[in-house]
Amino acid sequence: MSLIDAEIRSIFSEIVKSSELSLSLTKKCVDAFLGKQQPKEVLKEVDKGAMILSFTHNRLRERISKTMARFQPMASDLRTLISLMEISYGLVRLGRYARNIAQTLELFRDVRECDIELVVGPAEITEKMVKLAMKAVEERDIKTAEIVIAMDDKVDGAYEAYLRDRVITGEEKLPACAVAITLILRYLERMADHAVQIAEEAIYMVRGVNPL
Repeated sequence: MSLIDAEIRSIFSEIVKSSELSLSLTKKCVDAFLGKQQPKEVLKEVDKGAMILSFTHNRLRERISKTMARFQPMASDLRTLISLMEISYGLVRLGRYARNIAQTLELFRDVRECDIELVVGPAEITEKMVKLAMKAVEERDIKTAEIVIAMDDKVDGAYEAYLRDRVITGEEKLPACAVAITLILRYLERMADHAVQIAEEAIYMVRGVNPL
């Protein structure tokens, strides 16, 4: 293994840790929505986690810049380093959206009367998308990346269907639920978009072009 290969592997290992943290933050939010954890406590944990993700990204960005200057990589290695920087930032965004969800739960506090399945399903899909996207990056697997991209429609559909079928029609009778679920589904939809961006970086790393 060359020196630059070892450095890239080390950088990716740090990014994997960030992805695991971002997923754990999302899970805590879902647990709070299910009443398994107190929103106030979850918000504290998510705040801390989001700060860690941001700090880690800034550190990795500097490290990747130094790696580029030191090794002056070409072709595949250069694409990989550029993609890893983009992926690291995407994970920061995931942490911020998890924070937004935690803030929403803290604001509305008691959402036990809301239809929680409307949120749990899309949250599980989003979590799976992030995991598969990271797998696609690690294995340079275009097929897995394409699966992630296709899954995005399910999360988009859940958000749009809730607005169309429950909010706009007045079917959702509880105003607090209408606002809280709309916000949370919107944040999950944005998180799924970032999972897609990670998957697209996996494709870029292999093909050298961004997917359409």
